[in-house]
Amino acid sequence: MSEDRSPGSRARRLREQRRIERGLAEMMGLVRGVIADGRVSSDEAEQLAQWTREQPDVVARWPANLLARRLEKIQRDGRLDARERAHLEAILGQLAGNSGGLGFTLATDLPVDVPAPEVVFEGRTFVFAGELAYGPARSCEREVLELGGACERTVSRRTDYVVLGSLSADDWAQDALGPVLDAVVQYRARGVPIAVIAEEHWAEALP
Repeated sequence: MSEDRSPGSRARRLREQRRIERGLAEMMGLVRGVIADGRVSSDEAEQLAQWTREQPDVVARWPANLLARRLEKIQRDGRLDARERAHLEAILGQLAGNSGGLGFTLATDLPVDVPAPEVVFEGRTFVFAGELAYGPARSCEREVLELGGACERTVSRRTDYVVLGSLSADDWAQDALGPVLDAVVQYRARGVPIAVIAEEHWAEALP
């Protein structure tokens, strides 16, 4: 079935896009308010979780879906422990500090593999590059380690996946990721099948 390109359909899509953008802007306002003092209380985490539950269309989009999944995991046991608090604070701080405003959906601007490959954690080695919305690289590496994978800071023959941070499109344009991607090209030329994936694709594969 062909896509409806009528003026009415375009107007509806535009209204929907604007509504989503307003929702993301509202989320960013909440995030910056919560993390303003550098610490997240249990009540603030619940406030954010309640907002995500009330905004299903917005939290289907990146990076709201990342925040919603993290809050859902935190609330499964009904308490915010020290490790969960630190991880949530890292995510909120990263989101609040993004100078690009709402420019999170940047993975398509990065040189990732198309179609994106299946992400397997156990027994695989990951390298994280660029600025990550999920949090500091060590937080991402911890997730991989808990799922049976391994992480390294540089690309090598052992590398299975290079994960490019979704806040790194500007860095890519300025060749800040050049050395990482050059290494991938060189190893691929030697027959090493290194996959290059977007952070969003990696995060969606987390259990």
